[in-house]
Amino acid sequence: MEESITPRRFVACLPIDVPRHWLPGNEVVSSLLNAYTILVPANEAFYIRTLNACMPRIPDDALRQRCQAFIRQEAQHGVAHKRYWDNLDVQGYAYRRFERTVDRVIFRTMDRYAPLWLRVSLVSCVEHINAFLGYEFLSQSILADADPRMRDLMEWHFAEEIEHRAVAFDLLQAIRPHYSVRLLGALTTTALFYLLMAGMAASLLAQDRLLWRKASVRQLIRHLGKGHGMGRRTLRHLRDYLRQDFHPSCLRGADDFAAEVLARQTREVPPVIIPMYPQT
Repeated sequence: MEESITPRRFVACLPIDVPRHWLPGNEVVSSLLNAYTILVPANEAFYIRTLNACMPRIPDDALRQRCQAFIRQEAQHGVAHKRYWDNLDVQGYAYRRFERTVDRVIFRTMDRYAPLWLRVSLVSCVEHINAFLGYEFLSQSILADADPRMRDLMEWHFAEEIEHRAVAFDLLQAIRPHYSVRLLGALTTTALFYLLMAGMAASLLAQDRLLWRKASVRQLIRHLGKGHGMGRRTLRHLRDYLRQDFHPSCLRGADDFAAEVLARQTREVPPVIIPMYPQT
């Protein structure tokens, strides 16, 4: 699979008047993606530390360059999402203690105690999750009616996750290509990712006094069920990852959706391209 991984800065404004529930009529999906925004910076800092630790072990120059481009993209994702934290602060949400606890108890503990091959396996699986979430949100136009400023942020992020989706997996194959390693990383990552996302989203909805509202339950059922079908689609994508012959390139059609988003955003707000300097 040929890749074109271009590190970009998200330069569009995120003014304070972005509404609390920026996907009209769907407070649940708004809260899920706000939870994603809260968790992204610590997540992606963990990815960056993990790949940086792998650099001396990568014998292939092409893979090393792909990893460097991946790191630059992920760094910008964390910066862009953290800009929206100012909005969440103004809106009165309490989330920073949760975010700090997750970073310290999970990611920093992994840095200290988990072997590098396991950390790479975790990153490989979560990158698959990020890529298929991006594919589903873009292919179904789930954010079509969202506030355009947050739609641009989320779709830019999803497009770049699709763009670099094979890097961590290929790194895992270069470092520890055993199926048992991929399986262990998948089980651990899936449990952590969805527990953290669900917990943070539930906290945000509870702070809005919307958690147990009937409309919220209907929105969740629609998102997981016949509406967006994210329940069965997620299970299918995770099952794909566990196939012996899996490779991220099997996410067919994803590159076209990513390219359309990036081309549209380039026309509307030209991105700042981050130069690729050789690592010293």
